[in-house]
Amino acid sequence: MRLLSRTILALMLASAAALLIFGPRPNPHLQYRDGSPVPPNVTRIAYWEKWGGNEARQMNEIVDDFNNTVGREKKIFVQYLSISTVDKKTLTATAAGVPPDVAGLWDRQLTQFAAEDALEPLDNLAAEHGITPDLYKPVYWKSCTYNGRLWGLVSTPYAYALHYNKWHFWAAADRLRAAGLDPTRPPATLQDLDHYAKVLDLRDPGTGHIERAGYLPMEPGWTIAVTAYWFGGNIFDEKTNKFTLTSPQNIAAFNWVRSYTLKLGDAAMSQFSGRFGELFNTPNNPFLTGQVSMVCQGPWMANYIYDLKPSMSEALVPYCLERYLPRVARPFNYKWDVAPFPSAVPGLNGVTYDSFDVLVIPRGSHHKREAFEFLAYVNRQDVQEKLCSMHCKNSVLASYSRDYIRTNPNPYIEMFEKLAASPNARGTPTVPIYPLAEDEIKQAAQTAALQLDVPVEQCLQETQDRLTQKLDQFLDGQRRRVAAR
Repeated sequence: MRLLSRTILALMLASAAALLIFGPRPNPHLQYRDGSPVPPNVTRIAYWEKWGGNEARQMNEIVDDFNNTVGREKKIFVQYLSISTVDKKTLTATAAGVPPDVAGLWDRQLTQFAAEDALEPLDNLAAEHGITPDLYKPVYWKSCTYNGRLWGLVSTPYAYALHYNKWHFWAAADRLRAAGLDPTRPPATLQDLDHYAKVLDLRDPGTGHIERAGYLPMEPGWTIAVTAYWFGGNIFDEKTNKFTLTSPQNIAAFNWVRSYTLKLGDAAMSQFSGRFGELFNTPNNPFLTGQVSMVCQGPWMANYIYDLKPSMSEALVPYCLERYLPRVARPFNYKWDVAPFPSAVPGLNGVTYDSFDVLVIPRGSHHKREAFEFLAYVNRQDVQEKLCSMHCKNSVLASYSRDYIRTNPNPYIEMFEKLAASPNARGTPTVPIYPLAEDEIKQAAQTAALQLDVPVEQCLQETQDRLTQKLDQFLDGQRRRVAAR
């Protein structure tokens, strides 16, 4: 075991060295916006981020704003580097003692990195800058903490909601009304959603293949691991530090996922969902092509619709002229709409899964205070609203300006703000092996959906047993690392 550990460490160090030698390097000829060079006495901050494309360009604008204002005043210059597999490379570089000063991760990795002692705690620096729990919506602050410490600050947050194709509802108005459903409103309960989906399903009359699904739990399936939230449950008990996959709420949630296979048929379900693959960021996204009528998605969906299928946002007025419409009129120009994803529990309203992109300072950063200046800048209200508006996302902050709502390109942003502030908003479970747990639970959902001979209870019990063993191993290793210091 010791030999294996040494081998792994050697490989990590070698990878870090390769990253430094062959990976992205700071540009020695950095300039401010006005073209003047960055003087040598300025502290340069390496910021590694996962974003590319539009999101990278938008974050670069925020970085440029910082460098030319707060950074210039305080002699700090942040250099943005777009890094693939940023989580793995950040861990490797941190283990080798050469971390970036700032890393942009996903919230699902925050607890893992904190538990592995790969991050700098931020409590004191946050307090010095007046960043306190009252500044944030509660669900996001809670998810930034682990074992009573603050480990990151949010760059862009999001809440999940039901996105639905209004034109599909209107085209099926007679059939929906015959089923006792209102084609002018979204489903209010999970049972409603199932009924709407059944009416909206379309099959090829010759082959029986699904041509359009009203709804599919596995499309895109990004919230599938926490489906229990909409059933009043959870997947992990933070008080007992145990997984709760075999709870009645999880069993009900996975039986609900399976119910769609039972209704559509396993062959049809496999054939239909198998066509999509990784099509989200393409014009072949099934919601954009009309192959799915309803999906559970985040606020960024507005951006993708504008970029990839603008005709969904120009039913009456072309999208290029939409800016001249009064804000209250904009949703009437859309073929799509947004509503809270309905709960399976009567009276449990405003349920959502709140996730986020997070900025952290890796352990061993040589410029911790300067790096935090950038984190604090991104969490300033005007900056947070600018960045989130560019991403069509809601804000992480407890309060927001009316201009932010008025000018946000997402016409439904106020609903996302209310969902994120809901007492029934739930965050990513703070379990240190969550990335592994999420993958295992998604696989369990796939098994429940497509292997009907495997009882749901058995599927969940086996997954829980594996994850419990993995968590015990992780915590045991953590105790040994602490004892060895």
